[in-house]
Order: sequence, then structure tokens, then C-alpha cells
Amino acid sequence: MTNSQLRKQKSAASVENEILPFVISGIKDILLRMDNNLLDNLEEIRLRAGKPLMVFVKNADWFVTAEGILTKDITAAYPVSQAEILKTTELMSENSVYAYQDEIRAGYLTLRGGHRVGLSGRVILQDGQIRNIKDFSGLNIRVSKEVTGCSKHIIKFITKKSCDIYNTLIIGPPQCGKTTILRDMARTLSNGAPELDFSGLKVGIVDERSEIAACFKGVPQNDVGFRTDIMDGCPKTQGMEMLLRSMSPNIIITDEIGTQGDKAAILKVLNSGVKIITSAHGYSITELKMREELLAMIKAGVFERYIVLSSGNGPGTLEEVVDSQLTAIYRRQGNDN
Repeated sequence: MTNSQLRKQKSAASVENEILPFVISGIKDILLRMDNNLLDNLEEIRLRAGKPLMVFVKNADWFVTAEGILTKDITAAYPVSQAEILKTTELMSENSVYAYQDEIRAGYLTLRGGHRVGLSGRVILQDGQIRNIKDFSGLNIRVSKEVTGCSKHIIKFITKKSCDIYNTLIIGPPQCGKTTILRDMARTLSNGAPELDFSGLKVGIVDERSEIAACFKGVPQNDVGFRTDIMDGCPKTQGMEMLLRSMSPNIIITDEIGTQGDKAAILKVLNSGVKIITSAHGYSITELKMREELLAMIKAGVFERYIVLSSGNGPGTLEEVVDSQLTAIYRRQGNDN
């Protein structure tokens, strides 16, 4: 898979229609002055109070000038004010921050089209629990990427036969394409893959941070397959149990495991005869062994396939595939993928 294939994103028109209408006019106008090719390849737009306007595009951070020019010169960048951040947050919450309180409390908003906006600011606690976030000081607008077929080079390693898969853990560092590939796996396993003689199965997604299906008001903005049910904004452990009780999935997919309680929840899934596909942050299996919860799952043989990703040849680069005995089935050579 080439770098350009995995980095293919929604068009500049999609960014203009789905993101920029919810950005305060001054900053929106600056972004619209950017070269269309750069706008088309945007991955992140960063607004920080009293700091330069920044974007992440073509695998690099850039400052943005008032003329929409990308630069490495911080003194030439447009300075973002907190007032602009607060107004943008109001626009993104349709002038009703209260209506989006549950998402805001979790630190994000989801826009139509599946674009996700991370929030930072002053956290309000009540009885040790996060009650609200106020006085917003930073926004990270992440452009939704839906790359149909990006998991094609991996699916063949995790399918057993026409209606079965291996329990799989996808490992990789941030921004290496883990979530994008999980999303495409959900679509492929749900719809079926005739080229692999694989029949479609019922898929349940626990989308704790609304990143896989990117639901907007309950409706998935990304194609995760027509046999797929989603628990959106739900903690992984509770979501898995709810899916088992109510939706009779064949496969459960979730993201970023490794916290206390994940092992017990995953074992409950497996003991119910349901398969699991999930991911974890890390550069290698050796690194995962340094984390207690993940080491316990490795020792217990929970996963039958470990898929290690990197950005070595672009995001989504398949470095190796390892079985439950930690024996390599595949290792990348040269410019494979």
C-alpha cells in the first residue's frame, strides 16, 4: 500500500463544507486561502489560545500566516485568540454547549462527516469525577479519513475460513493508521470479502471516543458495514458486555486497550464464543510486555494474531504479523506495502 493511498482523505470540498462552516470567520478565511492541494491533504487544524495557528499536513507540522501560507517561521504565523476558540466551540456545538455536555465532558466533539474535535481547557471536578470543561484554550480538529480497502493487505492474515477469524491485536504508534485500518476491517468483515471467500459476519463496535464509526447524533458517518452495530461514546468494558447481551455479535471491535479491567472484559467476550479485534499503542510486542494488563493478556494467549504497524513506508505500513506463540508469520522486507 502506498503512502498516497493511505493518506487519501475526504476532498477539500468536504473540509470546506463539513469543518470550516463551524470555524470562526477570520480563521476560516485564512484556511480557505491555502493551496487546494494542501487543504485536500489536511490531517489536523490546531487552535491554541495565544499561540500560532498550525496545521498538520503531509506528515509535518506547519505554522499558517494570515495569507494562508504554510511556514516554519513562527513570527510570521497568525496568532489565535481565546475568543476565537470560544466562538468556534459555540459554532461546533450549534450554540448550545449544554446539549453537547456528555461529549465535552469526555474531551471532544464530533462534527457531521465524522470529523473529531479534541478540546482542552479548565476541567471542573465533582466528587473526583470530571463534570465539565470550561474556558476552552485549545482545539484539535482532526479531519476524518476513510480509506476504503486500506486493510486489504492485513485481512488475509486474520481470516481463518469463510466465517471465522483470529482474535487480533493491532499494535502501532500514534498516527500510523491503526484506527483507519480498524474501521476498514469492520466494513470488510461485516460486508464480506468475496475475493477471500469470506462471508459477512455480525460486527459490534465499542467506539469509546467516537473515532471508528464517528457517529454524529447516533448515526455513523463512516462506512463500517451493513451488519454492524455501534455502542458510541461508551466505555469499552461496559460496551462489550452490552453488545454481548443485546446484539449477538460474531466479532467485537474496539480501540486502544491496556487499562485495568480490559483483560477481564475481553476474556468474557472470548468465553461467549465471540471474536475480538482491538488495538494498542506501541512500537513493538516487546514494548507491550512492559505494561501489566497487556503482558497478562499476552501470557494468557488471548490473541492469536499480532499485527505490528508503523509509518516506515507511510501510515499503515505492515511491519510484521506474529501468532499466539510470538512466532513471526510475516516480516516486512525493504519497500514492501
